[in-house]
Amino acid sequence: MNHTPILLIFAILITAISIPAYGQTITDHVVINEVDTNPFGDDSLAISEWVELYNPTDSDVDLSGWKIASTTVLKKTFTIPDGTIISPDQLLIFTYTKVWFTDSSESIELRNSADIVIDKTPLISDLKNDFLSWQRSYDGYDDWEFSLGNAGGSNGKLNSFEASSAVEVVLFTDKINYNFDETAIIQGTVSEKVFVEVPTFQAAPILINISGPNFDQAISLYPDTNLSFQTSLDLVQVLGISIGTYDVSVTYAGVTEATSFSVEFEVVEDAPQDISSFNIETNKSEYFLNESIQFTAFTSEIIPFESMMFTVVDPTGKQIDSGSLFTADGNFNTNVSLSPINPIYGTYTITADYFEQTAFVNFDIVETSVDTSDDASISNPLFFTISISEFTDNDCRNCMTVIESNASEVLLNQYLTFSGIIPNFVGTDGLTVPSPYYNSVEFSFTTSSGKPVFFVGHTLGEKDVVGNPILFTTTAIPDDSGEFTTHVQIPPVVFSEGNYVVKAKYGNSYKSEPFSVVSEPSFTQSSIDGKFENGYFTPSSKTIIEKINRISDDLISITTQEKIIDEQLVQPRVLSGSMITPSKDTLSDVNLQVMSESGICIIGTGEDCLVTESTRKPGQIFDVVQVDGIDLNVRYSGPDVRLEKFSILPESSDDFLPDVNWNVQVIKENEISRFYYKITYKTLQ
Repeated sequence: MNHTPILLIFAILITAISIPAYGQTITDHVVINEVDTNPFGDDSLAISEWVELYNPTDSDVDLSGWKIASTTVLKKTFTIPDGTIISPDQLLIFTYTKVWFTDSSESIELRNSADIVIDKTPLISDLKNDFLSWQRSYDGYDDWEFSLGNAGGSNGKLNSFEASSAVEVVLFTDKINYNFDETAIIQGTVSEKVFVEVPTFQAAPILINISGPNFDQAISLYPDTNLSFQTSLDLVQVLGISIGTYDVSVTYAGVTEATSFSVEFEVVEDAPQDISSFNIETNKSEYFLNESIQFTAFTSEIIPFESMMFTVVDPTGKQIDSGSLFTADGNFNTNVSLSPINPIYGTYTITADYFEQTAFVNFDIVETSVDTSDDASISNPLFFTISISEFTDNDCRNCMTVIESNASEVLLNQYLTFSGIIPNFVGTDGLTVPSPYYNSVEFSFTTSSGKPVFFVGHTLGEKDVVGNPILFTTTAIPDDSGEFTTHVQIPPVVFSEGNYVVKAKYGNSYKSEPFSVVSEPSFTQSSIDGKFENGYFTPSSKTIIEKINRISDDLISITTQEKIIDEQLVQPRVLSGSMITPSKDTLSDVNLQVMSESGICIIGTGEDCLVTESTRKPGQIFDVVQVDGIDLNVRYSGPDVRLEKFSILPESSDDFLPDVNWNVQVIKENEISRFYYKITYKTLQ
């Protein structure tokens, strides 16, 4: 039997499967450049689905009689009218009918007048009615991505010498040498997101391998929206970690980067004679389970930007809480609440570390009565604030009445709104690869005496079957600028008249605010637009992000101005930008410079620039600068990184960016660079 045909087919299949990603190759014919098969709104009520064609050739192309066809069960085909000409580098948008395409596993074909397929999209899915579309990463190139729609606008140009450049991968660890029981943070960036074709069109994974003495671990993850990645490894002996050197390699789109770190026993050196004092104490030695443990610490020597780290360990040796505090006068103050579920009575230990000093204090959780006469109210400084407003439906279907009260008094069944800002927040557009930051603010409730607020669960479908008590909680998600808001109803089945405390937690920081549930509060009224849906109030505020990708120019003008989007007035809040330098050798020769419309250098390496280095310092990520009479928060990665980033927003959370042009210059000779920017708009109607 002749096996040659079978072997040939097998070889072809293996070759196809091994292709890692779409090549950056421009086509020589008219192509489908961008499609939105599920735009915002109801596709069955309006003709809104669209297809964008692009002519990458040097000649006019007559599209008369050409067809744009759905290939799934709908098989709806649009014939382009006679006399339609697409010129070189021109974009044309076509719409056809309601529900032209399906939203799942759809491939769209472009056929010429002879019904020959000229171009087709990969299998694409778009299940949400939003503003995202499938689009080529560059006009006319093979790579596709799912991103913010840009109908009729360019997806970016890429010079021919850039098309052959490889994906750039940056890899590093937060430390070179570790001790046992520490956690190694492995992180980095990639220069672009890559998609693979086989077996299905999907994002390519980042493959991380960690190997050391009798240890090997493989990890697969994907780059985030900032083209960053991060994972961690707990360096614990029982998990197989030994003394020695560990090699880390990262492979992405055929490119591999490597680094290493070492693990060793902690070397204890003789400590120098302390010339400063540091101590910690609780306000009492014994507490009931439902009481808040208040403790203070004091240092005689303040270390700038240094925080006090503390941990709380229960009688079994288990760590139950931890956090960090900063000081301006040498004093640290906070409190700790213990869970009343499965209580553990006995001696607890709080250990605090400040710079090179350590102190600890013990306290007991008891079941019998203790003396509380020395109880004192201690403030709790934090990095965010909380404001409280009260809401009532007031028989209005599409609005809410705001009832503001300085006494924070609320009626049963009304709504409390908790809002604030985290000034040192690192969001999804952070300038550096963020440490393990928390992504939500958590709220819990207690009575004024410290007793947690519960509601009683029931078995589904059995109203008389009482379940376990469940803590009454809520959460808020910060936006990219660190602002957060959440609404919570005060139900009578959980609350009664009396005094309460709401406690917010973000990471290891806390903030508490008192409020009262009363029968007849004093208040004034105003209105906030919104609607009730499924028992929740949704204000009509929106965040809309516009982005421009992969600009190779060395001078970019960006305008921040009010716009009408979807019949709503939106105002610019945040301007963010990033620039990748593919070649390591040109890192010091290529840098960003951001100028105001009036000619002030806000960010750059020049001596006259307001921000010249990374704003990321202990206790802060922003520098506050004044430009043309406006105080701005400026976040900057510094000039000595390959992924150089910045963001600019008003210092006040109530302000917006002015209607001006921001001039961004990429300082370079003939080096390759790619600049990205986005503008975040907000509206409230």
